[in-house]
Amino acid sequence: MIVRGSTGTEHGRVVVGDDGSPCAKAALAYAAEQARARGVPMHVTYAWQMPVTLSYPAGYGVLRANCCEQELHLAAERLSVWRQENQDIEITGEQAVGHPAQALIKAGETADLVVVGSRGLGGFTSAVLGSVSRSVLQHATCSVAVVRPRPGRT
Repeated sequence: MIVRGSTGTEHGRVVVGDDGSPCAKAALAYAAEQARARGVPMHVTYAWQMPVTLSYPAGYGVLRANCCEQELHLAAERLSVWRQENQDIEITGEQAVGHPAQALIKAGETADLVVVGSRGLGGFTSAVLGSVSRSVLQHATCSVAVVRPRPGRT
């Protein structure tokens, strides 16, 4: 966790990134704990990027659109489950178009804490942050918590 100095402004919300991974699930659980302890809402951000394509057959555009629609639907379902399981806290959400790090940095401009997951690959590389968590740590204006799932708990 990186704690930034106070700017004198409290925004009264915790922001967390969600990509559907076990790491994101751990981050969501931590963010919910923090929101509950602080008595503030939790804001879940799911960011996605349109895949870059070259010249593909005409039907590829429809397939790509269906994949994006399915991803957004799954993100909305995950948010619904978190709301159902944590009815004692207000949970808002957004589906942002763009790089996840940029979406979280922007959302963090009006938050007191941003929570991100970090995958790690095992061994020495597990100590190295992923690109999203590293970027959020470097550029967020508020405190940042990087959460990894505990072994055996996903």
